[in-house]
Amino acid sequence: MRSRFRFTVMALGILALAVPTFLLADGTLLGTIKGRVLDESGAGVPGATVEIVSSDKGFRRSQTTDATGNFTFAALQTGPYTLRASLSGFQSVETTNNLVEPNKTTDVDVTMRLAQAAEAVTVTGEVPLVDKTETSARTTVRSELTQKLAITRNYQSLISAAPGVTNNAGGNPNVHGALSGNNQYLFDGVDTTDVTTGTFGQNFNFEAIQEVVISTSGISAEFGRAQGAIVNVITKAGTNNFSGSGKAILTNDEWNEQNKGRSPRTTANPTGTSFERVKFDEVVDRYALTLGGPIWKDHAWFFGAYEWATVPTAFTTTAKSPVHPTGTGEEYQQITDVKLWDAKVTFQATPSHLFTAQANSDPINGFVVNYWGANFPAAEREALTLQDQNGCGDKAGDKSVCVWQARWAGVFGQNLSMEALYAEQDGDIFVTPFEGNGSPILSFADGLFYNGATFDGFVKRPRKQANVAATLYTNLFGNTHTFKGGVDYQDLESVAFFTYPTNREFLVTDFDPVTRDLILAPADNRLDFIDPAQSVSTGKIWGFYALDKFEVGKHLFFNIGGRIDNQTADSDVGAQVIDTTTFSPRLTGVYDVFGNGKTLASAAYGRYYQFLVQDIADSIYAGVAQQSNYDLFEWAGPETTCPLPCENSQWVLVDQVRVGAGVTPINEDLKPSYLDEINVALQQQLGNTMAVGIRGIYRQWKDLIDDRRFIDAEGNKVTEPQNFGDELRRYYKGIELTFEKRFSRNWQAAMNYTLSRSEGNSFSNYTSQLFDYAGQTCNITGVPTVGRIPCPQATNVNRYGYAAYDRTHIFQAFTAYTLPMKWVAITAAPSFYWQSGLPYQMQRNFSINGETDIYFYEKRGSHRLPNNYQLDFALEAVFKPWGPIEVGVKGEVFNVTNQQYQLTCTGSCLNPTNPATALEPTFGKPTGRGNMQAPRAYRLTALARF
Repeated sequence: MRSRFRFTVMALGILALAVPTFLLADGTLLGTIKGRVLDESGAGVPGATVEIVSSDKGFRRSQTTDATGNFTFAALQTGPYTLRASLSGFQSVETTNNLVEPNKTTDVDVTMRLAQAAEAVTVTGEVPLVDKTETSARTTVRSELTQKLAITRNYQSLISAAPGVTNNAGGNPNVHGALSGNNQYLFDGVDTTDVTTGTFGQNFNFEAIQEVVISTSGISAEFGRAQGAIVNVITKAGTNNFSGSGKAILTNDEWNEQNKGRSPRTTANPTGTSFERVKFDEVVDRYALTLGGPIWKDHAWFFGAYEWATVPTAFTTTAKSPVHPTGTGEEYQQITDVKLWDAKVTFQATPSHLFTAQANSDPINGFVVNYWGANFPAAEREALTLQDQNGCGDKAGDKSVCVWQARWAGVFGQNLSMEALYAEQDGDIFVTPFEGNGSPILSFADGLFYNGATFDGFVKRPRKQANVAATLYTNLFGNTHTFKGGVDYQDLESVAFFTYPTNREFLVTDFDPVTRDLILAPADNRLDFIDPAQSVSTGKIWGFYALDKFEVGKHLFFNIGGRIDNQTADSDVGAQVIDTTTFSPRLTGVYDVFGNGKTLASAAYGRYYQFLVQDIADSIYAGVAQQSNYDLFEWAGPETTCPLPCENSQWVLVDQVRVGAGVTPINEDLKPSYLDEINVALQQQLGNTMAVGIRGIYRQWKDLIDDRRFIDAEGNKVTEPQNFGDELRRYYKGIELTFEKRFSRNWQAAMNYTLSRSEGNSFSNYTSQLFDYAGQTCNITGVPTVGRIPCPQATNVNRYGYAAYDRTHIFQAFTAYTLPMKWVAITAAPSFYWQSGLPYQMQRNFSINGETDIYFYEKRGSHRLPNNYQLDFALEAVFKPWGPIEVGVKGEVFNVTNQQYQLTCTGSCLNPTNPATALEPTFGKPTGRGNMQAPRAYRLTALARF
């Protein structure tokens, strides 16, 4: 396998020498202005001088048009530009407000007339909303809009503004049918995705965000190793004018509405339990400061942002047990200490060379998390986990940098530009019991966890990355071509040290949270974990791509390319467990209907591979396994109670589970799963500030991975990861309608509607359960009509259906209208969403070989929660009392109509209830306020800026 990879690298190196054209492999933060100077007859004007000037940074660049009148200005900082064209004997032409955006091309064609009495003409420039060189499904959420809306102050909340996104996973959305760990998160082009989980790896200062670009379909070959969204957070930079802001953001739980609803009535709890929370009357202050400006006018600029707060959340409750209402459903409060900062310096050393240095950090301590998951939630405070997200290598939390980067971009002549980047990311997460230090207990009676936290330990996941880049603009056979290619490198490490409190876990018939007694029956399990050690796995990624963007005539445009990715990983015992090389073709064709770049019909095909390395190395091949090596005991006595710590001699050792001790064979042919995507779209720009679009998308996953488990002839539990064919299936199909309105005539808006379907039988990275324990019998306890059945039947039946994150309909609208008056500007900003409820089905947990699996009584997604909606509203008044200084106040109302729909179905909500022991079935009913939409809430902001 290594030799095949060396051959691939050698071949690509030869190609690089033949066509020396490399561009940043993770996209670019810079933009391009290109166009053509024409005379009155429409012919190209060679030799004309074209100059561009940055309106807010002052630097300028000039060139002369080629033999056909074309010009190209590459590697430009984003923002508005003025373009001037001149030639002896012709009138000079000036166009203003030509907006440059990241990874976009702004077309500016200039018509020059023979010189008359007036020697200069000024026209309004272009503000592109559709771009034939970039027709991917890309949503840009700009700060001009988000600063006006009532919205959660983090970049993760902005991702949900894109069509095709269902945010059901706490900031890690499902995008076009992909899993929540299949996205890629970039900060100014630097990959910050968690190297093991594939989820977001960093928080960020909201005030430092200029815009968030969410690419979800038809993505070009610049990007790889993601099957969901590519999320690029682009930060603010300084300009020639000093500017800054200060905000005090105030909340108080006493201002907010009370939770509605009750848990289902049961025999043990005949009245149910109210979802009302214990409110607290305390004003919570959050402060945010920004400052930016010139270091050296027209050449160097700085920007910085800092935000801090101590944030107590509203009280919430653990899950309420239908069997033990007393002692469960306990109130608890999370209090986090937040410090978020960002600093950036930009240096335009010459008109053709740009340098940028940036650093940021995000220590947030005090999270309280139910890490047992939605299906097996915590029933009491002792089962919760306290999490500190510390500042990168230091337990104190705020002494070191989390991400730093340095980049360079240069232009050589009129046709060649280059970029280079180096960055390092660090970050620690420490997890400890929230309360107490007991052994965790899973009760089969209610599917809830008791007594102990999920984790006690830490993770460290540093990353080093480097990219090198360039682009070449040229004419071949009468057509303009943009040749691109790129290489990126990542060096990854994953460090983990996890234990259970007391290094023990119980899987038992029941647990009494009042008496603290275990209720035991024969074959209940006790897992005594082997003393853990630190696990350190490593990985390396090389990515290469090449593409050609070219025009054919006036109406056709193509982007044809592909990328090669090599992923390698070594387990924590030094064995190479991954070495795989993949090729991803990407093809896009665009038809410019009227030849003016405003009406675009496009079709695209792409293959997208999974980010594989550290997740597999850590979750399957770990030789120093965390919370996985244990002595398995079974209760051999009669049905009885046993007080903790339950050291009764009737626990009998039945197995010694040792992950990595020869029971997980390395699959040298294992490769990442991939999806094939086809999408077709029609985009129409309306005037200079509006655009509409319609897009159809179809996706099919292939080579999905499962860790088939079985007991071998020697009695060992074997975990065998492999790629499966048609046995594992996942599909997505959708239609999207979009509308965008940039700020003009006092209002701006972004709206979209998605009609979609996500279905299949595999919705986990590697552990679908579908192929586990053939030849063994599983006992589905609690329902006599099922009883003991073959394990493949228990794990495979009814698995095909709708994904748990499927939403048939999603409609979103974000709008803001500003009314300017003499002394005050008032902005009203309503936002609205309406969406289908999530699917669910009747299921029950069962235990086999010390593991917990799920039996589906009916087809996946047989039921669906109610459709739900939410209206949010913000009203801002800004005064200008002294020159450029503005002061104001902003009020926000979340869930204006105070709808409190059921949003999720977890725990006993999914389990069938025996009618003989319950007054009202819990199936499909909310069991805690965490299942419900949050009630109406308020936020007040005082602000000043200049």
